[in-house]
Amino acid sequence: MNIIGIELESNRMNYVVIRKVDNSFEIISSNRIVLSNTRERNALIAFQDAVKSLFNASNPEVIAIKEKPESGRLRAGAASMKMEGIILANAPCKVDFVSGRRINQSDATAEELYGYLQTALKTAHSAMIKMD
Repeated sequence: MNIIGIELESNRMNYVVIRKVDNSFEIISSNRIVLSNTRERNALIAFQDAVKSLFNASNPEVIAIKEKPESGRLRAGAASMKMEGIILANAPCKVDFVSGRRINQSDATAEELYGYLQTALKTAHSAMIKMD
């Protein structure tokens, strides 16, 4: 079972793809996709194409997205909302929005990942735990 963990940060989508192995996981791939301009059609299409390629290559059973508030003091920005919409519109499977509280309960870490990818890993791991 493959799970994609996603964190939307400014105009970047950080992701980690994990595969469940017994009671643990292995990292299949990780990277970031950048939305270069939120008001240009070609930039949105390029982001969508990159997301579709990721989904096709990883064949996920679950896409886990770190939940962002839609209102209030720490609400998500325009780029995050557009990226989230593109992800949802193209998702080939179930999407699980993972709260910060659930993410903080995950003890998943991977030394081989850059620091900016650790939250995406914890997001994927949190979704994996929920499925058990």
